[in-house]
Amino acid sequence: MADDPHGMVTGSNGGGLLYVADWGGAVHRSRAASTDDGEFDKVADDLPQFLDRLRRCVTRFVTRVSRES
Repeated sequence: MADDPHGMVTGSNGGGLLYVADWGGAVHRSRAASTDDGEFDKVADDLPQFLDRLRRCVTRFVTRVSRES
């Protein structure tokens, strides 16, 4: 079902929050370090959008760190 955060876990932020792709392709982030509580927020409409947002965040981080060095 689309917009249902129950699907395939596709990643983690390293601190316990999980990213899940639902059956419709949308990506959701857990609010806690567990899938048991069932609280997720939609962060992207599909995997390409999620990956583009991730790329932009990494690019901003690298640019900022480069300026500080």
